Amino acid sequence: MRKLFFGVMLMAFLGSLLFGCGAKKYKVDYSGDKDDYRGAKEEYRAGEKVTLYFDLIATDTDYKFLLDGEALNPDFDYKTGFKIQFTMPEHDVKLECIMKNTMMMQVEPDILIVDYYTAVVGTDGYDHHKEYALYSYDADLCRLSVYTKPSPEEEETEDVYYVPYEVQERCMDVIYEENLKSWVGLTDGMAIDGGVTAVKFLDGRDYIRCATDNMPEDGERSLDKVGAVLRAYEKPEYWKETRAAAH
Repeated sequence: MRKLFFGVMLMAFLGSLLFGCGAKKYKVDYSGDKDDYRGAKEEYRAGEKVTLYFDLIATDTDYKFLLDGEALNPDFDYKTGFKIQFTMPEHDVKLECIMKNTMMMQVEPDILIVDYYTAVVGTDGYDHHKEYALYSYDADLCRLSVYTKPSPEEEETEDVYYVPYEVQERCMDVIYEENLKSWVGLTDGMAIDGGVTAVKFLDGRDYIRCATDNMPEDGERSLDKVGAVLRAYEKPEYWKETRAAAH
């Protein structure tokens, strides 16, 4: 009986050993970044303990590792980087590394960046005007407030748009290309009758204002280029609300 018992146990042990060695292999999808993991193999046997090292560590960056969408909790050592371990399940898996830059630009909201104003002058002053004021909002978006006063009798309204940050860069490119800063201190400039167009923009900590009441030759065209950039973002998909103007 004792010999039979040990014989059964031996057969069970050998069977489990043979079964483990013959376990089916499954693939690891490294999300296209297999070379970033030291010790990485294409596939592992079900039940096998997988150990990988990720040492491509950048400063000011957070790292998150996901296995089939579930977060892993790797160990970290400054010499070896992240030590990622998991037991291979009985199916193919996907390993992802999510990196996030922690030095994203910090933006103080509601700072006026660029302002474009145009008005038609009548016998009793400005008959109507429109103004595009671009404000900071966050690292991805700017707030564009479009102020409209169709006539002296009507109240001024404000249409609010949240537009891509690129509009700020495009405006500043035009301001640089048209050399609007050179208007500062202009003593022999030209002026137009029947209206006014002005651009105000932030230059460091100060604002510079350029207007058609004192401008170089063909200066109105330069100002209108800034207005054209802002008008291009006055789109329904960016619109947020219309409200009574508060300024």
